[in-house]
Amino acid sequence: MEMHKTKLSSKVSEELDKLPKEYITLITVNANDYLRVNLEILKFLCNDKGLQGIYVSINRPYSSSLKILKGNGIETDNIFFVDCISVLLGDTPFRTARCLFTSPENLTDVAVLIDQWVRSLPEGDKFLFLDSLSPRLIYNSVGTVTKFSHFITGKMRQWGLNGVLMSLEKESSPEILDDISQFCDRRINL
Repeated sequence: MEMHKTKLSSKVSEELDKLPKEYITLITVNANDYLRVNLEILKFLCNDKGLQGIYVSINRPYSSSLKILKGNGIETDNIFFVDCISVLLGDTPFRTARCLFTSPENLTDVAVLIDQWVRSLPEGDKFLFLDSLSPRLIYNSVGTVTKFSHFITGKMRQWGLNGVLMSLEKESSPEILDDISQFCDRRINL
């Protein structure tokens, strides 16, 4: 298992190092390696590159995500969060200095909240990390998620953000990955 971790970690670093200065990439990974790859990518972006970013989370509440990131040595001071799950879990979250809360059902609100963070970030290289496309399909149709992905990748280019869209390699609707890949500069299968 440790050998697999090491190989995966070096593969993640190798693939990310190949990306151009400005990029939007779709990264697919199997379910067993999903969290580990997310952490490797965020470590690369935050620790190695020192970038500021926006983390859109639909898998874990902000407090849980923050704890996992810090527990894995990821610099979180320059990450701002859009939490799309706490509201569904019945939490009545409030806006914090580092996190805005919304529902995954309302993709327009997600885009508006990202825009708010983008406008508040200082100049310099920045990234947007969407932790998963898969759960969005629970709350929205394939067409809606594809339209959102097209819209958000277009906005990333307008905002000057590097982008990472994460997805499971075995989507319930595999055609969505092909559709979304066309909006990205590169697709990386790990």
